Amino acid sequence: PFFIPGCLVARMTWLRLLPVLLAVAERIEELQDTPHLQLIQRQLLLLKPSQKNRSWDEAKEKAANVVSELNFNELNGLLRGEHFAMTGSPDEGYYVGNIRGVPRLGIPDLKMQDAAQGFRATQPNTGGTTTAFPCMLALASTWDEDLVALVAAAIATEFKGKGANVILGPSVNVHRGANGGRNFEYLSGEDPHLGFRLTAAYVKAVQDQGIMAVAKHFAYNEQETNRMTMDAKASERTGVELYMAPFRGAVAAGVGAFMCAYNKVNHTYACHNAELLTKDLRGSMGFQGFVMSDWLAMHSTEALAAGLDQEQPGIIQLPLGNKVGVLIDKEINKVDRKVRQTAAKHVLTAIYRLGLDHEPGCAPPNCTQELLSDQTKATTRGQRHEDIAFHAAASSVILLKNNGVLPLKKNVKRILVLGEAAVDEAHNSYIGKGSGYVQPDSSAKTPLAAIEERAVKANITVVRPDSHSPAEAKSLSGTVDAIIVVLGLDATEGADRDSLELAPGSEKLVRAAASKAPTIVLLQIPGAVLMPWKSEVGAIASIFMGGVATGASWASFIFGDTQPNGRLPIMMPETANDTVQIGKDAEVDYSEGLLTSYRSPHFKAAFPFGHGLSYTTFEFSDAQQTHADCEAAACVAVTVRNTGPVEGAEVVQAYVHFPEPTGGDERWVQATPAKALKGFKRTSLLKPNEMEIIELKFTTGDFSLFSSERGWVQQTKVEVLLGASSQDIRQTVAVEPSN
Repeated sequence: PFFIPGCLVARMTWLRLLPVLLAVAERIEELQDTPHLQLIQRQLLLLKPSQKNRSWDEAKEKAANVVSELNFNELNGLLRGEHFAMTGSPDEGYYVGNIRGVPRLGIPDLKMQDAAQGFRATQPNTGGTTTAFPCMLALASTWDEDLVALVAAAIATEFKGKGANVILGPSVNVHRGANGGRNFEYLSGEDPHLGFRLTAAYVKAVQDQGIMAVAKHFAYNEQETNRMTMDAKASERTGVELYMAPFRGAVAAGVGAFMCAYNKVNHTYACHNAELLTKDLRGSMGFQGFVMSDWLAMHSTEALAAGLDQEQPGIIQLPLGNKVGVLIDKEINKVDRKVRQTAAKHVLTAIYRLGLDHEPGCAPPNCTQELLSDQTKATTRGQRHEDIAFHAAASSVILLKNNGVLPLKKNVKRILVLGEAAVDEAHNSYIGKGSGYVQPDSSAKTPLAAIEERAVKANITVVRPDSHSPAEAKSLSGTVDAIIVVLGLDATEGADRDSLELAPGSEKLVRAAASKAPTIVLLQIPGAVLMPWKSEVGAIASIFMGGVATGASWASFIFGDTQPNGRLPIMMPETANDTVQIGKDAEVDYSEGLLTSYRSPHFKAAFPFGHGLSYTTFEFSDAQQTHADCEAAACVAVTVRNTGPVEGAEVVQAYVHFPEPTGGDERWVQATPAKALKGFKRTSLLKPNEMEIIELKFTTGDFSLFSSERGWVQQTKVEVLLGASSQDIRQTVAVEPSN
């Protein structure tokens, strides 16, 4: 009854075909009721053109009207999750987070899933059915808002295909210490401005797909050590200027929800902290959605009055029939109904603002067909997800050092590939561990396999070692033209890294290889590492957990098929002491304030924040403030010329320096960084000797510093430092900001 002949499809335009498909979807209800037909119906209905989203004011008005119609059980159901098992996984047919809808009022179920590197498969036997994209820190390495948005949209597409409508991401905390166990998950890297812009791009792209984004972990969740109990003690200025900026980016993009963190903030748990959730988030930032707890981060019903709206995972069923959770029936019913209604209004406002009621999709537990589906062959914006994953991973490659050995030259005929990570079939350093783990699908290749495949086309012989030992490396090094050493390191949620060193034996392996032949070191890492051998090798490149396409990206990069476009979103420290140390005590004092990473005058970089080489070189010239058609607080233009032998693109980075900071006392002045990133822009792909004028626009906020006594204080003396990294400053412009 719903077969469409191929010849008919061939003649019909898409606009004519769409009504037919939608009619098919409606008729399925009249046919045999099977899960397969239900899935067809739901997938076809997703083709229906999206209705125009409501404004926040319209969403609030509708939410207020609907809340008044909810009975006790319906009201309570919006404030607490369900169907999360004691095993740490959802019940079959459910998601990591589940909020039961109210069909009689058109309220859809909320179906939430983790998304650190894509949709996390929790349904049994579904590993490898979603794309393992590069981690958030790898995306930060691209310094490319459009590419971040493309990956985010692709992830949202797979969420929709899996039946989910809420992404538990992005994670956007600014790194504090380089040892942070979840640093690979955080889109901001070590910088608030980079975090603001990339977070906004990610959130907008996800929500444009009809999927709700959740900004997390709010706030001061910068370490895993004692994460359930640690008390972050931070000044207001430290929070406002450094750690809150990416969350402001999420709010600016209209994010639907926030997730509050496990830790305490200035002596009060984040999910119970009225100053954080009400004063800062809803007040100063203007957030209008709802706040959910991290899983088991709610401690008492008092959190609802403080600004928390929803407990996750909510009610957990014990084997003997007992239920556990803060908001069990006897406790939630003690909470004032007005408090519960306010929380429910926040939840509904986000649902209506994003139009989730227009496309409710499946209702758990009847989501098994969606959860079993394979999304790895999906497309977004006309691009296959496997191609998007490769483009993102290749664009995140950061060339840290190159003395001319890369890309491989034509006189290279034999190469040796070393390192356990080069042959790791489990791809341990491709994906971060923890709640966001995404199993790579069968298309994933080891670096060795990908390099061998590409070497055939270049008529290069790849030598495989037997043991990957330093002794073997030394003995074979004299028989090849170049050596590639692949070093990997993994990381996981729940534990900070004990040190910044690579895996045991890595240093000896690199030094043994480099003793006789030009050596290239490829790093598959979750964050900053120490490289005491860096002066002894010819080239170093890194990918921060690049996902399923890591191996293919390495092969493309070393043979020169793709340019290394990445830039460091963190500082690579010279020693373990050149970073903020992870706090071990119950109270962690953020006494360094704003002076972390490149902002600290005390830390020495092996490779600075913003650093990243290309296969060509660039010259900056004629930097000046421009006034014509400038509608910002200030506009600065600089000419960039490709001075090298091949085409390439540069990322122009703008750091702001205040020669005479005003707004506080001498101690406040001393706590002001000498420079801070406030702008960046990538050139187009420039051919040799081709030039491009790059214009950067700055807001009043870019030229302001925060004072607890005076609020934001606009600075009158401003210098814009233009360069290729935080240390490689090429041009300086004294700027006169407009008011």
